[in-house]
Amino acid sequence: MRCYFNLVSSQRTITDEEGLEVADMEEAHTFAREAVRQMAQDGVAEIAHWRGWQMEARDASGAVLFTVGFEASLVEDQATEASANETHAYDKAA
Repeated sequence: MRCYFNLVSSQRTITDEEGLEVADMEEAHTFAREAVRQMAQDGVAEIAHWRGWQMEARDASGAVLFTVGFEASLVEDQATEASANETHAYDKAA
């Protein structure tokens, strides 16, 4: 199925005119989350500039399938990094 991944805020929309062929909704959702993460890692999605923005997935008919918020994704990444850097007492004993 073909999905279109638009960037949307309350004041503006950046439309994906080409779209992407995906096998199913799970692949589309994975692509959207990874795209938001990659934009953040590359410095494109600095949270101050992208507050309130979402990546919106639409099907070929224009129906919204789901949205992925930039803020939630960036907070999720920070939490993952923090837990990866945690050291537990049992780690030191081993």
